[in-house]
Amino acid sequence: MAAGDIYASIGKNIRGARETRGWTQEQLAEKADMHPAFLGQIERGVKKPSLKTLKQVADALGLKAGELLDEAAPPRHGRAAEADVVSDFFRAYKPDDLRLFYKTLRTLARQIKKLGRLRD
Repeated sequence: MAAGDIYASIGKNIRGARETRGWTQEQLAEKADMHPAFLGQIERGVKKPSLKTLKQVADALGLKAGELLDEAAPPRHGRAAEADVVSDFFRAYKPDDLRLFYKTLRTLARQIKKLGRLRD
């Protein structure tokens, strides 16, 4: 595989992960501490990200850098994409907060299920 193809694949994976989360280039660029235009060039395969830049983007997306290199990584859709969004939401919270969220959500789910509005 040609080097350009590798960078195009990395860019495609970044764009797919960003879009799955419903983020704009500006939002991801801010989280990754880079200029949105530079991120756009990486997504298009025009610029070649350094390992440091790749790690920054992966961290911002909540991924391992290697996941952005995987040519076979299909974009996530449906429940997997929704799970990514939920995971991203909770990522910033401390373990004690997460336990409280979990207990609250579990109680809420039980109540909704009793009303017959929640599918398994």
